[in-house]
Amino acid sequence: MGNRRRRVWTTAAVGTAAVLVAALLTGAALLNQSSSSPMPTGTGKVLSFKLPYLEHGVDNPNAQEVAQHVGGDAPLLVFLPATGEVPNDYREYLSTAAAVGYNVLGLDYWNTGKSVTRTCRGHAHCYTMLQQNRYDGTSPSRYSRIDAANSILRRFRAAIDYLDTQDPGGYWARFLVNGHPAWNDVVLAGHSQGGGESAFISHFHEVRGVLMYSSPVETYGDVSASWMRSKGETPVSRMYGFDDVHDMYFDRITDSWTKLGMGTPSISEARPVPTGSHVLLSSLDIGTPLESHGHTVNDFGPRTTNGTMRYAPTWRWMLQQVMHR
Repeated sequence: MGNRRRRVWTTAAVGTAAVLVAALLTGAALLNQSSSSPMPTGTGKVLSFKLPYLEHGVDNPNAQEVAQHVGGDAPLLVFLPATGEVPNDYREYLSTAAAVGYNVLGLDYWNTGKSVTRTCRGHAHCYTMLQQNRYDGTSPSRYSRIDAANSILRRFRAAIDYLDTQDPGGYWARFLVNGHPAWNDVVLAGHSQGGGESAFISHFHEVRGVLMYSSPVETYGDVSASWMRSKGETPVSRMYGFDDVHDMYFDRITDSWTKLGMGTPSISEARPVPTGSHVLLSSLDIGTPLESHGHTVNDFGPRTTNGTMRYAPTWRWMLQQVMHR
């Protein structure tokens, strides 16, 4: 998806209240997911930050993460960008998710170099090995060889730890239970490579929902990612996909949806701004096939005459479907 863009959001300075810190330091408060656990009382400021432990690794992707907490017992939306993109390229989507009622975390990860689909093409096991390696640092291969420190899992934990310290009013620690993601309270979303990785993670962990934009691109003719051969942990009823019919990878994306059991959409069902299905197709002409792939969810997509995102109603509808258990 081109060069990584590094826009800077205003970093909010968040005050630390001793009474909130004391509550967070009690093990019961962190691990108890019941209604008696402390919850945010209102919406916080947008935070933009880098992960401190990656600051001295010049070869490690470490763009600004973007996060915001909302009030109450809301789930966490974790968004993974497309190849070469960074969280700040999706500020409109993250703002929409927060307005719907989600805590949000746009997470940077190892998405540099060739895309997954250009790397793997017709090699079914390549997708699985590469995506596993990007997720937790295991299964190194010639396709991907990152260490655990660069994995999505390690970055997620580090981001939550950072936010728990810098934004205590958000009670971010509730999204980790004994050091593991509280998957029941997490909705995964992503664009292109990020959507494919979200689908991969949701296949092995039951998450509250998974939202895939221009993704996954994980079929190649008769070949599909080997991990798709078995039933996933997250029910199909909690999975939604969105693409534009002019997308350069349209056939491979819709074939991936079919492999996942989400349904087989027809171009005749496409609408400019679709809602109402697990597999959503837009008929808008938003540029070249490459631009159509890239602009379904990032900030460079189509806008209305008053400047709002054209696809925002589709985003909101998808987000609302998996908001509640």
